[in-house]
Amino acid sequence: MKPNYSVKKLKELSKRYARAQRVPLHKARDTVAERLGFPHWNDVTKANKAGWSPTPAQLSDIENLLRDTLPCSQSGRPEDEPYIDASLLGEHAQHGTLDGHEYWISVSLGDVHMYGTGWHLHVPEAPNSAPRLEVAEQIEHEAPIYDAQFQQKALEIAGARAKQVRAGIASDWPRRSTKPDKDGLVRHPISGSDSDKWYCLHCDSSMSGEQIAKSLWHCPNCDASPTDIHENPWWVEDGDAGPKPIRDGDSQRRPELVVDVADTRLKLELDADKITLLIRSALVEDALNATERLGALSADITVLEDHDVWITFDEDLWPEHKEPVSALAVAALLGISVEQELCLRQLPFAWPGLGEHTSSTAEYTKMMLEAYASQRSDKSVD
Repeated sequence: MKPNYSVKKLKELSKRYARAQRVPLHKARDTVAERLGFPHWNDVTKANKAGWSPTPAQLSDIENLLRDTLPCSQSGRPEDEPYIDASLLGEHAQHGTLDGHEYWISVSLGDVHMYGTGWHLHVPEAPNSAPRLEVAEQIEHEAPIYDAQFQQKALEIAGARAKQVRAGIASDWPRRSTKPDKDGLVRHPISGSDSDKWYCLHCDSSMSGEQIAKSLWHCPNCDASPTDIHENPWWVEDGDAGPKPIRDGDSQRRPELVVDVADTRLKLELDADKITLLIRSALVEDALNATERLGALSADITVLEDHDVWITFDEDLWPEHKEPVSALAVAALLGISVEQELCLRQLPFAWPGLGEHTSSTAEYTKMMLEAYASQRSDKSVD
């Protein structure tokens, strides 16, 4: 091992820690130095020049400092790939218990989701966005999350996970995206543009580089995502009032938890599209051959205001006296009536009767193609 390798690794770890915590590099290095038992980072460099090097145990301790800050894999080590690339696809839910009750926590597109029986806690990626708790109304007073102390503990767990997620995002972005320079310039993490003033397309607000960096590139006013933040208000036309500046006091500060109590049981709301889908599926089930299946798929199904159904079949594709037994059974279950009629229309293929001899679409297609081929102009009428 080269003499300066260990100190070089300390520098790399402190730089990543600074990006994750969004603090100046010198503060991150002083934190590392204190962890090693030195008052300041300068003392570390002086000691190294005098022959001192961190031991493997000390390096491991600094790695743990970073590991506690960033999202980790199931093995407990930071993900090797860039964090944003890994988090866009979400993570598998991690299982845990709180006061004897099971819970699962996962990350999807930067948002943290923690849920248990009868409750779901959502902490958005945007630092200024309020966390929301949904409690199932049907077991409202039985759900453990309804207890104020349990609720606070769950929020702390989800909040800590959200803090890790944000640290991971910040460590994967350019340093200038989360740390303005002396002139207030910051770099957009997606477009790469530099500016000391930014504009939100979503709410038509303007903000300083320091404000947008502090809010992790979500609008401090409306929580719009980084894709809505631009270096110039190109959407403003002549005569418009222009974007309204966001004052520091206007931006949200650690919003309180929002609790929603709702009946989360699934409810079937029948509409014309759903009824049509069920009836047509039943018609296909009633079809005994390829021709009837074409008739089921091409039938006109009209859902009336009272949800009763009118079915119009083509008489060349659906037998005149054939009852759509399955469709009528579905209608009975839905509590609606069915009326039927036959009509003539332009068919998609000639010789519809060919399909009456097979239930295979492939075989019907073969017979239909052969029939068309027999009509080629280079063949005799005989």
